[in-house]
Amino acid sequence: MLGHAPPDRLTILVMAYLMVPVLLFLATWLAVWAALPVVLIALAAMALTPGWYGPWPVGRGMTAACLALGLLWAVGATGTHHLLYSAADWQIRDAVLLDLTIQPGPVAYTVGEQTWLLRAPLGYYMPAALIGHVLGFGAAQAALWAWTGLGLGLTLALLACLTSAMVPARRGWVAFAVAGALFISFGGLDILPNIWLDWRAGVGPWASWGRGGDWWARLFQYSGHVTLLLWAPNHALPAWLAALLLLRHGSEARFARAAALPLAAGVFWSPLSAAGAAALTMVALLRGGVGAALRAAFAPPNLLAVVVAIPLCLYLTAGSTAIPHHPLLWEHPEAWAAGRWLLFLAIEVLSWAACALLLVRGKLLTASLVLLCLLPGYVFGPGNEMTMRGGIAPLVVLAVAAIAGLLAPVNGRLQPLGRVGLVACAALAAAGSAMEGSLIVTHVAWPASRDCSLPEAARQSVFTGSTDWSHYVVTWPDRSLQTWLAPPNFRHTQTDALARCWPQGGV
Repeated sequence: MLGHAPPDRLTILVMAYLMVPVLLFLATWLAVWAALPVVLIALAAMALTPGWYGPWPVGRGMTAACLALGLLWAVGATGTHHLLYSAADWQIRDAVLLDLTIQPGPVAYTVGEQTWLLRAPLGYYMPAALIGHVLGFGAAQAALWAWTGLGLGLTLALLACLTSAMVPARRGWVAFAVAGALFISFGGLDILPNIWLDWRAGVGPWASWGRGGDWWARLFQYSGHVTLLLWAPNHALPAWLAALLLLRHGSEARFARAAALPLAAGVFWSPLSAAGAAALTMVALLRGGVGAALRAAFAPPNLLAVVVAIPLCLYLTAGSTAIPHHPLLWEHPEAWAAGRWLLFLAIEVLSWAACALLLVRGKLLTASLVLLCLLPGYVFGPGNEMTMRGGIAPLVVLAVAAIAGLLAPVNGRLQPLGRVGLVACAALAAAGSAMEGSLIVTHVAWPASRDCSLPEAARQSVFTGSTDWSHYVVTWPDRSLQTWLAPPNFRHTQTDALARCWPQGGV
C-alpha cells in the first residue's frame, strides 16, 4: 500500500528544507572558486528533482493543522527557545548557534597556543544563524524554533499522506490522529527495565519521573521520539524526513532518480542518521532489480547530489580518526555484552516487531529490523552515536509499521493478538515518553548563554571531563580543508573564565 506515490510538491518542499542549509554552507564557507560551481550543481540537482509539477497532496485544512501542530510540538518538546526547560545538550547547541550567528563564514577558535576549526554537522543551525547575523542572537533562537516547527510540520504532512494511503478518506482525520499520537510518543518499552532497576535500587518504581530513562542499557540507546526532540532535533529531523519520503515514494521509479538528494543533504545535518537512511534507500532501490537500481543511481539528479556531497563529506571527515570507534565485543566481556545486547533488542525493537509482523509485511520493514539488530554491535563516537543516530530512520519504519498495524483490518486468529500487542506496546511507550518528557515540568528553564563560544561552553558544561570534543572541532590548519575553504575568522576563547557562560543558572 505504501511506496507508490509519485513525487509532488510536498516532496519538493521536503527536499528544499533539507537542502537550504547545504546551499548556505557552500555559499559562505567555501572559497569563491569552489563555491560557485558547487552551488550551481546543487541548484541543478534541485531543479531536476521530479515533483515540481505535481499536485499538493494535502488539503488546506490538513496543511494548516500540520503546520500549527508542528510549531506547537516545537514549543513543547524542544529546547530551542528556553521558555521551558532545555536539556543539557543545549549548552553546546546554543554555543554553536551563537558562533555561527556572529560569523557566517568558517568559524575558528584560538585556545591558548592552539587553533581549531568548527567541524560539525551544521545543517540544522544555518538558516537561523543567517537570520541571527542580521537581527541578533534572540532572533536566531526564534528562527531556530520556527525552523524546527516547519520541519515537524513537514513530518506530520508526510505522515498524513501515508495514513491516507492506508484508510478510506472518510476516516482520514481519525487515522491521522492515531498516527500522530503514536509517532509523537513512539519509543521502546524503557519504562519496564527502569521500574525494575529503580525498584532493585530501593528508590521506588517511579524514580525515573523527572530523570528520564532511555539510557537504562548503558551501552547503547535507541532514542524515543520524545527523547530525540528534547536532546537532538538536529539528528531526528533529517532521518525522519528521509525515512518518510522513502516510505511514501520508495517503489516509484521517478523518485529513485533523485533518492540521493535527501541523503546528501542529510549528511550535513547528521552523518550517522543519513547513513541509516542510506542503507534503507539501497534496499528500496534494489527491490526493482539490480538493473533498475543502477539506472536510477546514474540518473542526473543522483549524480549531481553525489558531487554536492563530496565537499560536505571532506569537511565532516577531516580529523575524524580521533573519534573513538570499535566493535562492541572488543571493549566489554563477550557474554555480558551479548546478553545486554539481546535484552536491549527485546525491549526496544523485538516487542514491537513481533506484534507488527502479525499484521504488516514489507521488505523495508524487514531491512529495518535487521539493521536495528546489528547496529549495537559497533560503537562509534561518544555515547555510542552509531546506535543512537543510525537507528533513527529504521525506527521510523517500525513506527509506521505499527501505525499500519493499528489501522489495518484484522483477520484470522493471530492478527487480533498482534493488534492487542501493539496497543499494549503503544501504552507502555507513551508512559515511558511521559517519563522522559517529565524533565520539562520538573526542571526550571534556564537562559541561553549570549557570549560563550563552543570551547568556553564545552569547558564549563556538564560534559566537562567526560566528552571528547573531536567530533566538533579539528586542528587548524588542516591540509585537506584549507585549499578550498574560505579563510576562517578566529574567535579568541577564554576557557578558564568559569561561571561566565550561565551566570543566571544553567543545567
